[in-house]
Order: sequence, then C-alpha cells, then structure tokens
Amino acid sequence: MDVLTASIALILVQLSTALVMTGIYRATPSESCTRYWALSGFSVAVGVLLIVLNGGAPNTAILLIGNNLLILGLGLQWRGIRAFYRRPAAYAGWVVCAAFFLSFAWLLYRHATVGDRALLSSLAVLALLLLEFREVIGGSRGNSSFASALTLGALAVLIVAYVVRVVGAIVAPPDFFPGSGVNLSITVIYMVPTMGGLLLWCGLLLLYFERIVAEKHELVIRDELTGLLNRRAINAAGERQVRFAARMKLPLTVAFVDIDHFKRINDTLGHAGGDVAVARVASLLKDTCRNVDLVGRYGGDEFCVIFPGLDAAAASAVGERLVQAVRHQKLPGLERVTISVGLAVLTVPEALAWNELLRRADSALYLAKQQGRDCFIVDGAVPEPLSAADS
Repeated sequence: MDVLTASIALILVQLSTALVMTGIYRATPSESCTRYWALSGFSVAVGVLLIVLNGGAPNTAILLIGNNLLILGLGLQWRGIRAFYRRPAAYAGWVVCAAFFLSFAWLLYRHATVGDRALLSSLAVLALLLLEFREVIGGSRGNSSFASALTLGALAVLIVAYVVRVVGAIVAPPDFFPGSGVNLSITVIYMVPTMGGLLLWCGLLLLYFERIVAEKHELVIRDELTGLLNRRAINAAGERQVRFAARMKLPLTVAFVDIDHFKRINDTLGHAGGDVAVARVASLLKDTCRNVDLVGRYGGDEFCVIFPGLDAAAASAVGERLVQAVRHQKLPGLERVTISVGLAVLTVPEALAWNELLRRADSALYLAKQQGRDCFIVDGAVPEPLSAADS
C-alpha cells in the first residue's frame, strides 16, 4: 500500500468515528466525554489531512497547524477518557500538548530537519497514549470487562507502534519519515495507527455503552428516593437467597421494617417531609447492616432487609440494633422518628418459600406495632413487655 492510500484510510477512520461520537453526543449532550471524543476525531483527521496535503513541502503554517491539530486531538481524547471516568480536571495531557506546540514552533523557526520534527511528534503522541493507558487502567481497576480489555489492547498496540517509530527515527531516520514510502514506515506510521485507532474507538464506544446498560439496570432495580433495592428487586433477591440457604443448609433472617406513625409525619411535614423521613431511615438501615445484607424499600414507609447466614440466636440482636439506629432521630418539626421491626428466621431444617418467610416477618411486625411500636419482634418468640425507659 502506498503512503497516500494509507493516509486516506487513517483520515477516513478518524472522520467516521468523529461523526459517530458527534451523533452520540447530540443524543446525550450531558455526557462531556463524547463531546471531547468527537472533537478529538475531527482534530486528528484534519491534522493528518493537512500534513498529507502539504506533501513534505516546507510550508510553515500548514505544518504548524496540521501537527498541532494532531496532538491536540490526542489531548482531547485523553481528556474525554478522564471525563468518562468522572475524574476532576488535570493538566498532564495539556502540559504535553503545550510543550509540543512550543517545541514544534521552535523547530520550524530553526529550520529543523523532517526527522527531528517527526521524532518530536512521535514522542508527544507516545506520551499522550501512555497517559490514556494509565487513565483506563485506573478506571477499570476492580471492574474489568471486554470493553476495557479491548481499549487497553488497542492502546498497547499504538504504544508499541510509536515506540518503534521513535527508535526508528533515531536509528534510521530516512526510512521513518512520513513520506518515505518504505513498507515498514508505512506500516508503523499509517497502518498500525489506523487499525489501533479503530480498535480504540470501538473500545471507547463499548465502555460508554457498558456504562449506559449498567445505569439502566440500576434504574430498574433501585428505588429512586432512597437508592435501595425496589420491591421487585428485593423479592427476586429474597427468592434466590431462600433457595441458596435451603441448598447449602444455611440460616437466613428476614426483617420487615415500618416507620411508626408515618401518616402523622406526612400530616405534620407534608409529603416532602415524609420523603425526607423515608430517605433518612433508609440511610440509617443501610449503614447499620453488613455489606452482604440486602436492604430494600418495599413500598411507602416499609422496608425489607435480608440477612444471609443470620440464625435465630442473632436475630434479636439485629432487631435491637435496627431499632436503636433509628430511635430518637430528629427531623425539623418532629420530636423523633422511630421504627417497628418484625423478623422471621429460616432455620436449616426448614424448607419455606420466600412468600411464607415474608408473611412471618409481616406478622411479627404487626405484633411489634401492637406492643406499642419502637420495638422489634422475632417470629415465634414471646414478646417481652416494654420497660419504662422504652415506653
């Protein structure tokens, strides 16, 4: 393949991906990462186009604009990756771009050789690619996926290509000029960046779509007000936990939680105040439970908590801990907020359905409310009378 064909292929890939990113950005303008990536694609494509059209002529303005747009495009690509991972603004990439702009202008002013300018460009590109690689590594740590692996693989290919290009520009400069026509030069300067760039853009798109799917999934299973599992999700999780407990012969405890006198809270503070109470209790329940416990909002002011591996001996302690966590929580306009808790335990010999376990917890909750609220009852346990301190 000749230099012209290879460079046109590189330009077309960059323009195509830029158009795709522009379309995605127009559909979701709140996502700044796609804006940076769209600008990056256009910047790189126009930069390469200007360099190719110049054809190696000593046209200072075109060389300066073309090469600066190429490096700026990679800087925008780096900034887009940081925006994707929702990281604060940083300066490393922009420092590389600024250093290149000044150094390249100085080389042009000094009438430096093509080899010196090509070496500087390769070093700047390599530095930006390494920054991008670091961003993706940091962002995908603990959450690896095919998209992150593809993105890292594409960046690795590009990094290797530019390492070879830097070494070649030092060891055998004429053969690694952009317009030398040597097969190895065409492969390293045009073909590998075209393939690697295409894979990189595909990886970035897949990362973006993976996050959209994950966020949509969260919207389906999460309660909007509290961030807890919603009723459908907690029921599905409960059925899975019951089957697992029965199969592995492990105990399981389920708690039904209800905010006491919630109608009074709504009447006193309005529905907005009621939402604040629900959100506050949800936060307290979440903070009180273990990481393995499943906390959900069952509806209104009702919550459901699943405690895997928790037996009857520990159920009372858990019930007391939940009640104590919420007791005397103050809200503006209210003296305190309390909860009632009903617990049911699936012991090892039993083989209950989730609905039956839930019914037992609901019955225990009803008894707790009959006992005067602000307390807990374990299904099957004999209710203890409230002490004067608790009443």
